[in-house]
Amino acid sequence: MGESDRVTVPPPGEAATDAAREAGLGVYLRAFRARHRESDPSDRPDRARGARPLVVLLLAGACLGTAVLGTRLVGQGLGIPLLLLPFGIFAVLLWRALRPARAGSALRPAEYVYLYERGLVCPGTDGGARAVPWRAVTAMRQDVTRTSVDGGYTGTRYAYRLSVGGSREVTVGGFLDEETAAPSDGSQVRELAQIVLDETVRRALAPAVAALEAGERVAFGEVVLDGAGIGLPSGTAPWERVRRCEWRGDGLVVVRTAGAGRWARESREIPDFPVFWALVKELCPQAREFRR
Repeated sequence: MGESDRVTVPPPGEAATDAAREAGLGVYLRAFRARHRESDPSDRPDRARGARPLVVLLLAGACLGTAVLGTRLVGQGLGIPLLLLPFGIFAVLLWRALRPARAGSALRPAEYVYLYERGLVCPGTDGGARAVPWRAVTAMRQDVTRTSVDGGYTGTRYAYRLSVGGSREVTVGGFLDEETAAPSDGSQVRELAQIVLDETVRRALAPAVAALEAGERVAFGEVVLDGAGIGLPSGTAPWERVRRCEWRGDGLVVVRTAGAGRWARESREIPDFPVFWALVKELCPQAREFRR
């Protein structure tokens, strides 16, 4: 048994139980070791959202500049330690963010979620809890990204962003090294991901099919589907003019049409992507997917 296997999620406390009861989530089923966060893009302007990366870049530039200046003025005896200091700090921060929990260590509230019959409960750092009923979810965006350094695989990031009314969003998921992770850790992230995908299909597929059968159009962000064709920003193309639809292994979705050119977007940019792709495969015989 791996070290991280012995770290258990605490049972639902009073705050989680109350949140689930008030939201009508039904019976508690199980806990998942997975990260979660809540955000509201309208809480701050776009300029503020980009402030943190800019500050990090400025600090990194200042550290490098100080190291170069120290090397020129004093020599390598001072320049090398100054150069190692910022990179050492960044390495420690990255290691702390990605390391698995130690045996016997307590998980933080942001590192686990509770599954109920009709939704999730996300514990808060303030001692409270946020209920996410499946019925309140209006859209889901999935982002599964394989990361690598110098051509070597370093892990996979799973993120499922749930829109829950207005501009509020709850993101659940986790970072997993699929080559070294203990089975229990891997299954937790994957199982929760599959539950989110299944609930997305359960919520959105039947209404979409009913709309298509009624001759209506179904929108998935900037792309629109109906029984006659696909609507892209470059124009609407009948299905018989669609030459190819691809979901590539890198997550890119590509639609090639005769006369309208090529449309490509990452799957994470398409809301309710499992439903979108299921309909595309049904409507377009040329649809192909290439899994990793």
